[in-house]
Amino acid sequence: MADDTRQPDASQPSQSPQSPPPPPPHPKTPANTMPGGSAHTAGGTPAESELSYVDVVRTLGPEYYLNFHKRPCVRDSQLTGIAAGFVGGSVGAIVRRPVSVCSNWAVLSWVGVSCASYQYCQYVRSKEKDGMRMARELMDKKRVSVEAKREARKRAQQEQLRVEEERRAEDARRKSWGYWLEKNVRFW
Repeated sequence: MADDTRQPDASQPSQSPQSPPPPPPHPKTPANTMPGGSAHTAGGTPAESELSYVDVVRTLGPEYYLNFHKRPCVRDSQLTGIAAGFVGGSVGAIVRRPVSVCSNWAVLSWVGVSCASYQYCQYVRSKEKDGMRMARELMDKKRVSVEAKREARKRAQQEQLRVEEERRAEDARRKSWGYWLEKNVRFW
C-alpha cells in the first residue's frame, strides 16, 4: 500500500495524530436555568424568599401549641421523659458533677427519653391500627361467607321443597285412575 500523497490543505490547521482535540468550553451557568431565574425555579422567575423556621411556627397557630398535650402518646412520653430527666440529673449529682452539668444531663435525658418513648408509642399505635384493620377485614370476609352460606342453605331448602312438591304431585298422579288406565289398559 502506498502512503498518502495528498498535500495538506492550507485553510485547515494540521493536526498531528498525537495531540487530542481541545475540550469544549465549560458553561458559565447551569444548563437548566432560564433567563431571570435560578437553578431552583422552573418558571424562570426568581425564587421567593425561603421559609424560615419562625415563619413555619407562626403559620401553625396557637391552637396547635395549646392542644399539644391532647395528642396521642404525648402525655405518656412527657411523663416518662420527666422521670428520666430527674434520674439523669440525680445521677449527675450523685457522681458530684457541677450543677450546670447535672442540669444538662437532666435536659438531655428528658429530651432523649421523651422522643424515644413517643416514637415507640406511635409504633405500637400503628401496629394496633394494622391489627384493627385486619380484624375488620376478617369480620367483613366472615360476614360475607356467613351470608353466602345462609343463601346457599336457603336455596337448598327451596330446591328440596320443590323436589318434594314434584314428588307429591307425581304420587298423586300415580294414585289416580287415569294413570292406572294408561299403564295397564291397552287398546290394540
